[in-house]
Amino acid sequence: MCSLDLYNSSYVERQLTKFRNRHNNHFANHIRLAKGLVAKYGLQPPATLLDIGCSIGTFALEFALDGYNTIGLDFDPKSLEQGRKLAMELGCNPEWICADARNFSLNEEVDIVVCFDLFEHLDDDTILKMLGCIYMNLKEDGVLIFHTFPTEYNHVFYKHKLSCIPLIPFKSLSPKIFERITACYSRLLDIFYLLRYAKTHKGYIARTVHPNPLSEQRLKYFLNNTGFEILSFGKALDSINPLKPNQGVLAKKYFSQQPVACRSLFGAARKKDE
Repeated sequence: MCSLDLYNSSYVERQLTKFRNRHNNHFANHIRLAKGLVAKYGLQPPATLLDIGCSIGTFALEFALDGYNTIGLDFDPKSLEQGRKLAMELGCNPEWICADARNFSLNEEVDIVVCFDLFEHLDDDTILKMLGCIYMNLKEDGVLIFHTFPTEYNHVFYKHKLSCIPLIPFKSLSPKIFERITACYSRLLDIFYLLRYAKTHKGYIARTVHPNPLSEQRLKYFLNNTGFEILSFGKALDSINPLKPNQGVLAKKYFSQQPVACRSLFGAARKKDE
């Protein structure tokens, strides 16, 4: 399912630290985005919401505090146990389910599924199976809201601050043409990866935390292929996941208007009438 065992001995502790400081780190942006998307489509409490791949249950907890009936689903029992403890501290009561996101069945269909920061950890086959399972557990006209980071060409624009310099002469071209040039340049960078690491960039990141960064086209394909109607689709450079100090200085200066240089993809999709 994941190409890397993310759930090592220190994982839950790191997630707990981030959650407790969620109003002062990137979690705040993610929570704001999720709540904004849910509100946009008029999904009010006490609607039912599934936080899939929930880890310690950030969204299950946040939406439960707002009056939603929430469920946190993850395959790691230690993370779910921490979620239960946090729920007791916060005075809310989500349901917790330990299950594989590719193959689960809820007692009742839900109104909303939150899938934030999960796609990039999964291979393509797993994404398709998970979306199919989400579809089966959504009510008619139920809504999936999603966010994924980083995107396919993150290594071109942000991994090394000088790697995007060859693209500067093309910065004013149309987004479609610029994306084609970026794709060609990425293939040239693969020569560097092959010479240095004996692997393409895709192979190089296969055992990292984010082995499957997506493009807009691939994510839309996954959603459409599993029966979803896309309601909205957005991109962001650093408003959701802020750049680190001195990261992406040239990319932000020269390519902020080019969609392919965005680092986050997000939006909402609805279960089509069958």
